Amino acid sequence: MSLEELARQVRRCRKCRLWKTRERAVPGEGDRNARIFLVGEAPGREEDRQGRPFVGAAGKILNESLEKAGLKREGIFITSVLRCRPPRNRNPRKDEIEECRPHLEAYIDAVDPYAVVALGSFAHRVLAGRSAKVSEARLETGEYRGRPLISTYHPAAVLYNRQLLKHLTSDLKRAKEFVESEDTRVISGPARRGKRDVSVRAAGGVIHRKGRVLLIRKKSERLWCLPKGHVETGESLEHAALREMEEETGLGSIRIERELCDIEYSYYWPQDDINYRKKVTYFLARAPKGKPEPEFRFDKYKWCTEAEAAELLFHQNDLRVARKAFEAIRK
Repeated sequence: MSLEELARQVRRCRKCRLWKTRERAVPGEGDRNARIFLVGEAPGREEDRQGRPFVGAAGKILNESLEKAGLKREGIFITSVLRCRPPRNRNPRKDEIEECRPHLEAYIDAVDPYAVVALGSFAHRVLAGRSAKVSEARLETGEYRGRPLISTYHPAAVLYNRQLLKHLTSDLKRAKEFVESEDTRVISGPARRGKRDVSVRAAGGVIHRKGRVLLIRKKSERLWCLPKGHVETGESLEHAALREMEEETGLGSIRIERELCDIEYSYYWPQDDINYRKKVTYFLARAPKGKPEPEFRFDKYKWCTEAEAAELLFHQNDLRVARKAFEAIRK
């Protein structure tokens, strides 16, 4: 589900009693590709008024701590256990937590972060599945649905005890360091002057079914993309595209319908110390029946509408190709 659709669901949600007393529901906010995901307790007065998370006094503390930790707010994702303010800021009730839990889980699934940070004891209890003092919980790294869980003080607690700011900042730094230690992939960059140029020919495709196209996600980079790969010696472009689509998606009997377009770009690859100048020919293909089974380099797949593809695709070249595919499908 897209973040926009999740936000719409949150704003019209009436599953628990809190919709009757709220001014505005508060959807999650932040980078949809965030590696760090923060979970607070519930909106306060200012959040309820603006419909945004952590914009009141506690939000100022959080922003200060993020800056001290070397993190940018726009680069993370923030939500809470509840998305509506409890009256007079009372504690969340058990049934309210359970009714709101699907929204929290949907946000985590949509963003798919590397690490989750629980801000305060309520967030820790919900995510860790057990109660504990924050002073104790923050001393160990837990786990939430296969991701590291770091628990720390809620920024509101810092309002009453400024000595806690150093601990909040330290824990956010720990989340940052953990993510950076996990991200060991080699990153390409712009072509560099004076480096050897090598031309590469590649082919790929956009597979469609019932008005949707198939995207796959690279496990190492956590980036959504279209299937493509190098053209082998003596291989035609169409055959290479078909082979790459079948290998990367696990679908057999894919039928190519037409050529879509060529995409050309250059990049520097530090492992080889070379500038690669790549030309990729993409084809539109119809998917057979059956469930995709991506090869080991890919950990997820998704049949996407045009709006979903525009949100998920990281590279602008992939987005251009996808848009051409949707134009062709509509004809």
